[in-house]
Amino acid sequence: MKKIGILTNWNVPNYGAYLQAYAMQKVISGLCPKDSVVQIAYLNKKHYNMYYGFWDFRHRLFVINPKTYIGSLKKMMLRRKAIAFQKYYRQIPNAKLQEGEVRQFDTVVLGSDIIWAYTMEHNSGDEKLFGIGVGADRVISYAPSFGSVDVQAEVPSYVAEGLKKMAAVSVREENSADIVEKITGKRPQVVLDPTFLWDFENDENVSEPSASKAYILVYGSFFSDNLINGVVEYAKRNGLTIICLDSLGDKFKWCDRTVSMKNMTPFEWLGYFKRAAAVMTSTYHGLVFSLIFKKPIIFHPTKFILDKAEDLIDCLHLREVLIEDRTFAEKIQYHWDYELIYERLSSVKDESLQYLKGALADD
Repeated sequence: MKKIGILTNWNVPNYGAYLQAYAMQKVISGLCPKDSVVQIAYLNKKHYNMYYGFWDFRHRLFVINPKTYIGSLKKMMLRRKAIAFQKYYRQIPNAKLQEGEVRQFDTVVLGSDIIWAYTMEHNSGDEKLFGIGVGADRVISYAPSFGSVDVQAEVPSYVAEGLKKMAAVSVREENSADIVEKITGKRPQVVLDPTFLWDFENDENVSEPSASKAYILVYGSFFSDNLINGVVEYAKRNGLTIICLDSLGDKFKWCDRTVSMKNMTPFEWLGYFKRAAAVMTSTYHGLVFSLIFKKPIIFHPTKFILDKAEDLIDCLHLREVLIEDRTFAEKIQYHWDYELIYERLSSVKDESLQYLKGALADD
């Protein structure tokens, strides 16, 4: 029996991050049924303090600067959410990374999510996210991303060292593939987010939402006035309620109801997507789970989110409705031909599974 570790943004209070880790766990366990597969319970100190720290000392003259105390209050509220979210981590087999242990795992899988975005403060300087010092004989990657890192950016030495030592490399989008190719001279395979590899539609853990009537689901923090006016008018005309799922403490007056993170398990969160009449979102995994559950989607991404989602959108030929400037009515009335969308997904899914199976099997 081999021991396989998965290193990703897992133990953070984020539904999308948790569920991509859950999917990765399920898929690898299915491919390697005789092996031990665990999430690695690891966050570097800066990343840990983002969620579990008490004070915000980033501001000039922090002792007398009111922003310090406002920021610290927000950190303490986030810390409470993070601690409350910890109980769900036990639902996924996990193990702490034993510092200094030469061989703890036979194979470590890096990914998914934007763990390679080394320009982000909480990732900066973290060698383990590139497989250095993780105590494994072999390191492979599955669908990590460099996020918004420019292909022309100067690359830290540990990034190049880690990539060149990996036994197999795959990434989530073309920009990340460009960066890897520039560093290693080899083009990595672009694969699907692991949430597409797991059958959430038939996952018995997915819970029924607490909603008595049909609803439009809202998930995200950034929406244009045109889309807000459009969803309110459409819901009123069609007898629908508007339910907001808390993403970053969101409370929208134009929504009929808000479901707080503290009152929602990851699988209840999924249930709201599964039963929605339509989804309006500005997040990457909001888009992904809307596609998984075959919903009409009103997508309003920031540039940061679009950098993660654009290749997937183009692969599915959905740029016109998801990216281009359209009204709410045009987006929701779009012909969502999910039979065709899933035909386009199927070959990429097969290639992604074949990559992962081969990367895990190679000695």
